[in-house]
Amino acid sequence: MKSGSGDDPFAEADTDTEAETDDQQDAMPATETESPAVETTTQPDIPYKFRRDSVKQDRKQRPIFIRPEVEERESTFLRNLEDAVGEDVYKTDALEAALVVAMDNPELVAEKLREWGYDWEQSSPSR
Repeated sequence: MKSGSGDDPFAEADTDTEAETDDQQDAMPATETESPAVETTTQPDIPYKFRRDSVKQDRKQRPIFIRPEVEERESTFLRNLEDAVGEDVYKTDALEAALVVAMDNPELVAEKLREWGYDWEQSSPSR
């Protein structure tokens, strides 16, 4: 148990010197989990949320660039997600989960990219 965490070994506390603020997350919202080559076998049944000491543990920060209309949808997405799971959700967890779901469903991502103009053949102008 870490110092200052009280009697709850599952208490979430950020051990980084700088706390993750919404402004910092907004600047670079996407993250990527670095999976160890071999999972530890000491406590495999404990969910990821409770195995970590902070939301940033074992993650690399990855900057992405998003358009304003995508950024505007983020707070609604988070509220809807919290309603669906029935508890508060860290933005970092939510965005990483969204990325994993997208990676598990490339056909859905391809459909969105086609809406954005990928796989679009521009017709030749008539002469």
